[in-house]
Parts: sequence; C-alpha cells; structure tokens
Amino acid sequence: MGKADLIALLETDARARDFYLALPADVRGRIGRDPGDIGSFADLRARAARAARGR
Repeated sequence: MGKADLIALLETDARARDFYLALPADVRGRIGRDPGDIGSFADLRARAARAARGR
C-alpha cells in the first residue's frame, strides 16, 4: 500500500492528523520515508514511537 495508507489515514482521521502534525519534524520525516502499513491511529502511534527512538 505504501504512502497512500498514511495519506488516507490523515485525510480521514482528524485525531491522527492532529497527532501527526504535533510530532517533531524529524519524527515526521522518518515516518514519511517508510509510510506503509499505517492504517489506523494505533499504527501511527506505534510508528511514531519507533521513529522517535531512531528506528
């Protein structure tokens, strides 16, 4: 699925969008480089936690 997963989530879930936009730019960048398999707010939170740790 790829980038479309993240984009679709951000377009349809205001809570996920607000959370994503509140993340530090470097974390958003890491998520953006590998945006696949983010289909829910829980997926986004988990990915953000990994990205914040540098993974």
